[in-house]
Amino acid sequence: LAGCRSSKEASKTNQKEVWQTLLVKQLDAKVEDQIITVNYNNGTTLCYKILDNFGNVTLTWDRTNGRKNFDDGPSSYKGDISIPSFITTGEDNDFTFRVMEIDQNAFYGCTEVTSIDIPYSILRIVNDAFKGCSGIRKFTVNENNQSYKDVDGVLFSKDNRMLIKYPAKKETAEFVISEDVSVICTEAFMDNSFLKKITIGNFVTAISDNSFKNCTSLEEVELGGNTRILGVDAFKNCPKLMLVNSHGMWPPHCSPTVFDDEVKQSAKLYVPRGQLMNYKRRLEWRDFKNVQEY
Repeated sequence: LAGCRSSKEASKTNQKEVWQTLLVKQLDAKVEDQIITVNYNNGTTLCYKILDNFGNVTLTWDRTNGRKNFDDGPSSYKGDISIPSFITTGEDNDFTFRVMEIDQNAFYGCTEVTSIDIPYSILRIVNDAFKGCSGIRKFTVNENNQSYKDVDGVLFSKDNRMLIKYPAKKETAEFVISEDVSVICTEAFMDNSFLKKITIGNFVTAISDNSFKNCTSLEEVELGGNTRILGVDAFKNCPKLMLVNSHGMWPPHCSPTVFDDEVKQSAKLYVPRGQLMNYKRRLEWRDFKNVQEY
């Protein structure tokens, strides 16, 4: 416990962090092999991994019920998850740890998690933290968080440059990605079955791997004029996709597999006037059978 703050020291810290912790009351905590397992009064049990000797922890994957790995059977994480800013340990809660990140695969395959409330203290969310969370309806972020924010339940970086995660259960048929966003992160829209049309802003340069994978209701995609990269399986298993409208004067660079073969056979691809042959020379784009200039 070297470097950990006492409970008295923690009470003097930023009150925005303390308030978040008071929302969900901690009942007890157990420490074993650098993992702190905490039970809360709302019925939630969360696991934290000690990061350093300075009293910082990361919310990690569920170690209860004998789980030895993040994909080892169903997790007990479910329902509305409210992450506190602090956790305490010791017989009299003498030691306080600050929750500063969400670990890789922390919510892997947690299909019964419906919402995640991210506190002021979280500075980093590691890749794949929400992988397979197909039941999430919304994210909420403390408005004073320095690294992240939410907009109508969608998780963004604080500067709005990265769209990190769009809830799989968000029931909106059409979504417009603002001009501030430049990167759509890996699996950002994955498993959403409500979206029918997505409009991607002109400043988005990269659509990462699996971004729209399994968006089974998606029918129309508008690609902004500055899209440069389409990642692996970015639009995999989008069986209803019938229209791709690309505004880029130069064809975006595609990974070997972006669209399903059936989509390339049946969907209409619209490209800027004078760029038809440019698209027909490029990987993935050349396989579209119905290409027209607008």
